[in-house]
Amino acid sequence: MRPIAVGGAKAVFTTRTGGVSKAAFATLNTGLHVGDDPASVLRNRQLLEQKLDRTIVWMNQTHSARVERVEPGHTNQVVNADGVFAVAQDFASKHLRLPALAVMVADCVPILLASSGGEVMAAVHAGRAGLSTGIIHKAVVRLCEYVPAYSIHAAVGPCICGRCYEVPEQLRAQLSEITPSAWCLTRWGSPGLDLRASAKSQLQAEGVQVDFISKLCTYEDENLYSYRREQLTGRFCGLVFPT
Repeated sequence: MRPIAVGGAKAVFTTRTGGVSKAAFATLNTGLHVGDDPASVLRNRQLLEQKLDRTIVWMNQTHSARVERVEPGHTNQVVNADGVFAVAQDFASKHLRLPALAVMVADCVPILLASSGGEVMAAVHAGRAGLSTGIIHKAVVRLCEYVPAYSIHAAVGPCICGRCYEVPEQLRAQLSEITPSAWCLTRWGSPGLDLRASAKSQLQAEGVQVDFISKLCTYEDENLYSYRREQLTGRFCGLVFPT
């Protein structure tokens, strides 16, 4: 995993290699909800914690626009949300280490946020539904309770590209009305959505500095999990953590 600087924190995006899962989930699947052996998934998560040398907060993601604050003392719990954020001062005041925050994907857009000074960090799961219902706006609003928007930085990880993400015309129109940059045609000439462009546009509209955008397409890159490509598959993840 090659760390990426994002504000005053670091970010990494995993691939599907380096874990213990078998068959369709080989090998570094981090999703407990996809049918993989739970013991293998928990071992994969443990391996990531060992590499980062800190605990990781995971989400139970449901394509919502819910953003939750991570509380000290509860970092081993799974948070029911599609966005989580942590405030460094919460942990420093209790002499605890700030955990890493994780977002799992297999075509959706993983977004990692951190302020310039590392005072706040967030992990956001931005699929078509979340991009349509304002998950990015809600995450930035929560962080802006502690820092100004211009000091927030973002890293946007691998996701399905517009050439590969075929959708009904109604869904294309719905998201394109919010962010026109989402409108596209697929490689087959059918209606498509560019989730990466939509996420970038929404982040910039909030005043966030976009430090990194992956060019990798999950559908095209077999070293990444893709639900559209395989249906039965695992989840890779994005992780944001202190420097």
